[in-house]
Amino acid sequence: ATADKRLVPIAAHGLKMLGMGVMADPDKAVAWRGPMVAGAMVQMATVADWGQLDVLVVDLPPGTGDIHLSLAQKLAPSGALVVTTPQALARADARRAVAFFEQLQVPVLGVVMNMDGMTMPDGQVMRPFGEAPADSGLGAEVIASLPLDPAVVSASDAGAPMETGAVAVGLDKVAAAIARQLGV
Repeated sequence: ATADKRLVPIAAHGLKMLGMGVMADPDKAVAWRGPMVAGAMVQMATVADWGQLDVLVVDLPPGTGDIHLSLAQKLAPSGALVVTTPQALARADARRAVAFFEQLQVPVLGVVMNMDGMTMPDGQVMRPFGEAPADSGLGAEVIASLPLDPAVVSASDAGAPMETGAVAVGLDKVAAAIARQLGV
């Protein structure tokens, strides 16, 4: 933290980041109820020394609970991006998330279909989470589909961004769609 008690985000690869994982004891669980987590998230968003930002991304757990409601009300976000997997149960949760944000008058910027198949060495695509229908029925446009890619695990463990491949292309689509919709 700075002398005036502002949190200092971690910076790497041109991005800044804060999270409970970097502020909590790595050997202890953070056993907090929703209001405590929401308060910490609001504090990270508003009290941190972010400097000049184009976009602030807040990664939330799946669902439509207390944390989501508190953040939507206290931060007045410009939009929400809903991430799901192709399986029917996950898509049902995503459909509720889209309706939740619309009810709160938070524009839904789109849906990202994560872990959408994995290309095997022989070129065939394996779909362990099923195949999402062409009409996703999610109530918002699917702006990108990201495949399962073991290279993401290696890159994440090394703290390196994915600069090439299908995941990088998909993330570029996400960034372009968000930038276009937010006028950034």
